[in-house]
Amino acid sequence: MLTERQKLILGAIIYEYTQTAHAVGSKSLQEQLDIKVSSATIRNEMATLEAEALIKKLHTSAGRVPSRAGYRYYLDNLMNARSATQQDIALVMNSFHGNFHEIDDLLDESARTLSELTAATVLILKPKRLNITVSGFRLVPLENQQLIAVLVTNDGKVTSQTFKLPRELAESSLESMTNYINDQMTGRPVLEVLKMMQSDELPTQMSRVIQTPAAFLQLFGDVLARSIGDKVHIGGRLNVLDFGEDSLSTKEVKRLLEFLTSATDIRRVATTSQQRVTIKIAKEINEPLLKPFSLITRAFTVPNQGEGVIALLGPIRMTYARNVLLMDAFGEALSQKMIEYT
Repeated sequence: MLTERQKLILGAIIYEYTQTAHAVGSKSLQEQLDIKVSSATIRNEMATLEAEALIKKLHTSAGRVPSRAGYRYYLDNLMNARSATQQDIALVMNSFHGNFHEIDDLLDESARTLSELTAATVLILKPKRLNITVSGFRLVPLENQQLIAVLVTNDGKVTSQTFKLPRELAESSLESMTNYINDQMTGRPVLEVLKMMQSDELPTQMSRVIQTPAAFLQLFGDVLARSIGDKVHIGGRLNVLDFGEDSLSTKEVKRLLEFLTSATDIRRVATTSQQRVTIKIAKEINEPLLKPFSLITRAFTVPNQGEGVIALLGPIRMTYARNVLLMDAFGEALSQKMIEYT
């Protein structure tokens, strides 16, 4: 168990190291600590902290830097991080520029803004909804045999995709196809419609009113699948390349960037607990690719849909108290902003 003086010294080492990225020596600590002790006394206390594996010595310097265990002790016992106030939340709300017609646009802006404030990589996920239903469908012809398929779902999301009109699909059939989808599929869950397509139920039904439904079903299936696709909203994607203590190979960079775009992988590591900020360091994240980093997560509420997730990926040497406050403020702000989309 650490003494109060040892706690003070450990906290000071972590603070100075996060600010300067330089190993911290006893003389520097003596200057910044609000206690009257000699350099020799500080060195003795640092030796104790090193024996407890809370700090470590770098080969290139006589000073000390925090260890992973030291950061964890600091986070669990020493960090003085306050919760976001209404004023903090209001400042975040005011940082959202413009009117957002879709939730996706708001989350893209939130990820970008938070990444700029923290110089970290920010990842945001909406709640994974399974009860999304079809609200409407349109096919809009363009020039050169191109068309846009537009699908609207009951969560207000508009999914569109441009296609080349298949040769076997007559342009004159587009209206009857659109009418059929709107008459028969509106109000049905997207997952149910996809299941009908896979089981040949929908192709069989459509063949009664459309002579060549196969090409259209491919088109319709693609836009349906996209409408319920799980998406990672990323801000500061390339910031992550500056965080690691060791340089990454080209192969490792590619794997890491691919990982950050995988909603399945992000959901696996970005665990949350009752809208509280959670911090994991290095091996605690339980993902080898993220071993050089820290991961801060917080949930936000989407009314009638569940909880989304904000994840901040940054260096282990970060200003935790400030980042925790920002994460808390953004989580609360998004929860309040989401009311506008219900």
